[in-house]
Amino acid sequence: MQSEEQGIRIRVAVAIVDSGNILLVQHEKYGREYWLLPGGGVKYGETMTAAAQRELMEETGYEVEVGNLFMVSESIPPDLHRHVINVYYWGRIVSGSLHVTQDRVLRDAQWIDLADLPHLTIYPAISRELIAAIETGSAPQLSIGNRWE
Repeated sequence: MQSEEQGIRIRVAVAIVDSGNILLVQHEKYGREYWLLPGGGVKYGETMTAAAQRELMEETGYEVEVGNLFMVSESIPPDLHRHVINVYYWGRIVSGSLHVTQDRVLRDAQWIDLADLPHLTIYPAISRELIAAIETGSAPQLSIGNRWE
């Protein structure tokens, strides 16, 4: 179990939608494969938008412009082994080309048809809110609570 002294991890992610597709990355951990919005942890002294730009470049090869914040969720499992605050921004690609970098958990990066979102395993479990945010341009509510699954 993680102790309170280990702290809360902040993860930033960027939703980039283009021509009916969304950019997602695939991770594999503990024998499970799942999709998520590209992004990652904020380092001490790094702004959230700078972290988002760095992580997108590292995971996808794209230089991005980070837009408005649209949603926040948490990931807190019942055994309390971790606590992650997920901060989601809109974004757009400025330059680069899609390529997957070497990472211990990253397996793929793809443009996924928005119609396929409900059928994918996405962590945190934000598919419903993400689809609503894409359709309306904003999340139904900014903070959607704990999404651990």
